[in-house]
Amino acid sequence: MKLTESSQPHHDDSEFSFAVRAASALGISVIADGLDYIGAPIFALPFVGDIADLIVIGLLYRITKSKRSVFINAIELIPFIGDFIPTYTISTLMWILRESHKRNQSHHSRHETIILRSKPSSTEIMVWNQAGTDKRERESLGTRIKRAFAT
Repeated sequence: MKLTESSQPHHDDSEFSFAVRAASALGISVIADGLDYIGAPIFALPFVGDIADLIVIGLLYRITKSKRSVFINAIELIPFIGDFIPTYTISTLMWILRESHKRNQSHHSRHETIILRSKPSSTEIMVWNQAGTDKRERESLGTRIKRAFAT
């Protein structure tokens, strides 16, 4: 007998963590780009502006862990060009879209196939992940039924 179910362990915690990271990265990006426009005379100075840009790039990398965003944000270090383009906001929005797309794909590929096998001593359930990984879990039928009933 084959049954399929969607497993969502810790999915809510992961989504909450991603939402907090995305909101904080977007907030920092918008503030940094706004300061680039408002504080243009101060941040246009070669060393002051570059130090501020490096701090913001470091903060955004710490939050997003995206090397692609770091390279896009490096446009800020180019004189005059980086001052007129809101690169922090653009790169953060690109990261959010890419990560949410990845999360949606992984959420849809988490469906598992459950195969019931009867043994002389006990009945075990083999859970095979359809994503192609070698994740296998052996649980007793009673444990699996109690878990399904609890959800």
